[in-house]
Amino acid sequence: MSIPITPTQAHTGLSQDLRNNIYSALLSGPGIRNIESTLDQQLRQSGFKDNLRAYITELFRSGQATTCEEARELAMAKIREQMGGGGGAANGVINGNGEVGENGAGGVVVPDLKIPKSAIDAGAKTVMKELERVCEITYEDGEK
Repeated sequence: MSIPITPTQAHTGLSQDLRNNIYSALLSGPGIRNIESTLDQQLRQSGFKDNLRAYITELFRSGQATTCEEARELAMAKIREQMGGGGGAANGVINGNGEVGENGAGGVVVPDLKIPKSAIDAGAKTVMKELERVCEITYEDGEK
């Protein structure tokens, strides 16, 4: 399946129908699985998944989270906060694993939950590769 997309569409937003066509094309082949696999591998190799697991475990141990949904919301909020330029080792403490993290609410040690640049770069590269398999991107001057 080839779905033509112009740069104007890419910048101004895609219609819901076009988005659905792209998702369907990615789901019908190995596209989504390849993207997930790349991100999973990069996040595991970087230690992000271990840091996230440790943070969520500590949320339950400290009583800040009592349900999976609470833990997910707190973790997502912390990831967004750290991705926005805050957090990390600068004002951190060393936790029980010898990793540097920041002090969180309730004394919870927050490991580095920034999504690593290597994972972002590899994920973006894989997304582009998979999109190129299902989309035909045409440029304003008619080139492909």
